[in-house]
Amino acid sequence: MSEPFTALSHCWGKPIDGDGVTLNTINIADFKNTIPYSTLPKSFQDAIRITRALHISYLWIDSLCIIQNDGKDWEREAGRMEYVFSSAYCTIAATSASSSMQGFLRQRRPRSCVTVKTDAGPLYLAPFIDNFKKDVEEGVLNSRGWVLQERALSRRTIHFTSTQMYWECGDGIQCETLAQLRNPQSQIIGDAEFPNSGLQYYRDERIRLAVLGLETRLAQAFKSIAKYGVIWKFFERTILWQAAVPGDLKRIQYSTETRVPTWSWMAYTGNIRFIDAPFGFVTWFPSIDNPFEKATISKAWDGSLIAEANDLAIDGPDLGKRITLDAQGDSSDTSTWKSVVLGRGIVKSQKSGELPHYVILIRQVSSGKDLNDYERVGVGVLERSHFSLLSVRVRII
Repeated sequence: MSEPFTALSHCWGKPIDGDGVTLNTINIADFKNTIPYSTLPKSFQDAIRITRALHISYLWIDSLCIIQNDGKDWEREAGRMEYVFSSAYCTIAATSASSSMQGFLRQRRPRSCVTVKTDAGPLYLAPFIDNFKKDVEEGVLNSRGWVLQERALSRRTIHFTSTQMYWECGDGIQCETLAQLRNPQSQIIGDAEFPNSGLQYYRDERIRLAVLGLETRLAQAFKSIAKYGVIWKFFERTILWQAAVPGDLKRIQYSTETRVPTWSWMAYTGNIRFIDAPFGFVTWFPSIDNPFEKATISKAWDGSLIAEANDLAIDGPDLGKRITLDAQGDSSDTSTWKSVVLGRGIVKSQKSGELPHYVILIRQVSSGKDLNDYERVGVGVLERSHFSLLSVRVRII
C-alpha cells in the first residue's frame, strides 16, 4: 500500500464486554461496501477521529482487517504484522481503554496549578504526572501479549492514557509536559513475562501468532531464517531456552492442523529465559542438521530436527542439580533420556575444574511409531563425564 495509513493497537476486552464489530465470513461482503460509523465501538470511532485529524485516509484495525472466523486468514495476516506496524505512519495506542467499547478520548480531570511570584516573574507549579511506566507499561493495553510486537515494530506510537498523551519512537519518549524520557523498548524485548503475560483471552494455539511479525523482523535484521521462535544464525543459543521456574511450563494442546515441535518455546505457556552461555566463550557444535535446508517454504518442514544424541552417564539427584525441566512430570522416567550437546565453554568451572557443556535433554516418545523419535524435556549444563562418547542419530519432534 503506497498511501499512508495508521494502525490501532487496542484491547478487545473480556468476552463479557461483547464481541463488538468484527469481520467474519458472513459480513465480509457488506463490510466491503460500507461499515456504518455509528455501529463501530467507541475506540474505533476515536481512532478514526485521530486519523482524520492527521489528514490520513486509511486506518488498519485487526478485528476489521482479519477474518476472525477463518483460521487460514488469521495465519496469513499474522505473518504480515511486521509489514503493517513497521509501515504504518503512526500507531494509535488505546492505552487506557480496557475494551474497544470504552474509547480512549475521554474528558480528563483538570490539573491543579499554583502560581508563585518571583523576582523573575510568576512561576507555575503543577503535580508531576510523567509516569510512563505506570501509565503505559503497566497500563491495561500492555497486559495484552500481542502489544509486544506492535510496540516493537512501530516506527512511532501515540499512547492515549488517562493522564496525558505520550509520543514514543526510536529517539525516545516525549510527554505532553515537554519532558523527554528514555525509550524502554530494549527491555520489553527480553521480558521473561512474554509470551505468558496478557494472553488469557486468546486461544492457546494463537499465542505463537503473537510474535510472527517480530520473528520476521529479527530474521531480516540478522539476515537469517527464523521459525518456531528460533533464529538459525543463533540457533544453539535460541534453542537453549528454559523455564523461568523449573517445571512450570504447560504444554499447549494445538489443533490437529497446527504442529509446533517440543523443542520450541511456542509449544508451551509460561515464562522463559535463556541459559547463560557467555558470548565469545562457547564453542558451538554442529550437533543438529540445518532444518531450513529441507525446504524453501516453511510449510514443507514438519518442524522435526535431526540431531546427534548421547546417552546420559548421570542420573538421580546429581542430574537434577544440573538441569532445568520444562514441565512437571517430565522426570518420572529418565531411562530413555539422551542429551544433545550443543556447545562447550572454553573457561573451566571454578568449582569442578571442568569445562561446561550446554545440552538439551530429550526422551523417547512412548507412542511414537519410530523408536528414534524423541521430544524435548529440558536443558542443562553438564560435564564431559556426564554423557557417553558414542552418539546416535535421532529425530526430535
